[in-house]
Parts: sequence; structure tokens; C-alpha cells
Amino acid sequence: MKNQIKYSLAGFCMGVAELIPGISGSTIAVIFKIYPNLMQILSQLKLKNFTLNIRSLSAIFQLKLSLPLIFSMMIAVILCSRVINYLLMNYEELFLSSLGFLMIFLSAFIIKFFKDIFDDKKLIMFLFFGVGIGFSLQELNISSDNISALYIFLCGMLAFSFFLIPGISGSAMLVVLGVYGPIIQAVATLDFNLLFPFALGCFISLLVLPKALLSIYLSHELNLMHIFSGLILSSGIFLL
Repeated sequence: MKNQIKYSLAGFCMGVAELIPGISGSTIAVIFKIYPNLMQILSQLKLKNFTLNIRSLSAIFQLKLSLPLIFSMMIAVILCSRVINYLLMNYEELFLSSLGFLMIFLSAFIIKFFKDIFDDKKLIMFLFFGVGIGFSLQELNISSDNISALYIFLCGMLAFSFFLIPGISGSAMLVVLGVYGPIIQAVATLDFNLLFPFALGCFISLLVLPKALLSIYLSHELNLMHIFSGLILSSGIFLL
């Protein structure tokens, strides 16, 4: 029972964190000391495992822990998305400006955490590469009127990929990609025209990426973190 309460609380906090750019749900999992076990559970999402009986599935996916986590996370996402959607609808300028400052702070925090940037010109290059990509994405002028289902699908894949990595917020990447507002509104209003391709992208990411993504991330952590910092920095500046 103690572990179930722990996973329920962690799930709720992770759900809230994933809706706020700058906070990573996987970082919350690290704080609650459930991240390694969570990655172990996700790594078992293979088609062959779904042919097993209920008892085997319960053991492999640790359903007594994973179900409370998923359920509490869903509650947090539904409740908080409505609050954020209200702020976007009624205080859009103030909310987006606050979001911009938060993302700039986040990018500065990441850079400060990896202090080697001041001694390595290559890392500075990766940072500016990320900034360049970020500004290029903003030039696409993406709005809710010209978003395709394929683009939403790809955003779902990318956002969930960052959910798996401690330190980078999936919702921050949705801001970078220009779909944060539409996705928040879709969750708050249950708009399945956007939610279905986004959820499908998340699911595909969940099936194919956990091991591969973590392997790539661990092999190129410094370079990738500075590219992500540049992306987040440029998006924060754009929101101001």
C-alpha cells in the first residue's frame, strides 16, 4: 500500500510537471526514486508480452504500481490542462510572457549545469545550432488553423521522447514546435481530432524509443543538452 501511494503521488506530480514547460516529468520520477523501475516497466512494452495471461502481465508491468501512477497522472493532466487553458484564453499575453521568462531561465539553468560550455567551443556551436533551429521553427508560423494530423503525430512522438529524459520538458518542446496552446486546449476540451494523432505519436514513441533514445542520449548527453537549451532559449525569447 505504501508503494502504491508513492506511485500515485508521483504520477500526479508528473502529470502536472509535463504540462508546465521547464519541468520534466521524468525528473519528478527521479526525485521520487522510481525512474529506474519506470524505465524497466516501459522497456517491457513489446508485442509478444501482450499475448501472456493476466497474471503474467500483472507481474511484468507491475500493474499494482503502474496503474495508480497512470490513473493519477491522467487526473492531473485533465485538471491542470483546464487551468492552463483558462489562463491562455483570458490572460494570454501575461501567461505567454511568463512562459517565455520560464523557458529562458530553464535554458540558462541547463547551460550553467553543464559548465564545460565555457571551455569548449564545440558546445557553444551546438548551443547556437539549437538557437538557429528554434528561430527557424518559429518562422514556420504554426497555428491551430494550419496544423496537420501528421505534424501533430510527429509532435506526439517527440514530446513523449523528452518525457523519458530527465531534465528536458516535453511541454517545452511543444512550445518550440508551436503546438503547446492547441494541445492544451485539445486536452481541456477533449478535442479528439488533435488528441488522437498526438496520442498515437506518444504510443509509437513509447513502443520503439525507450532503450534506443536513452542509449543515444547517454552517448551524446552534453551535445544534445546544449542543442535543447538553444531550442528552448529561442522559443522563450519568441514568447516575450
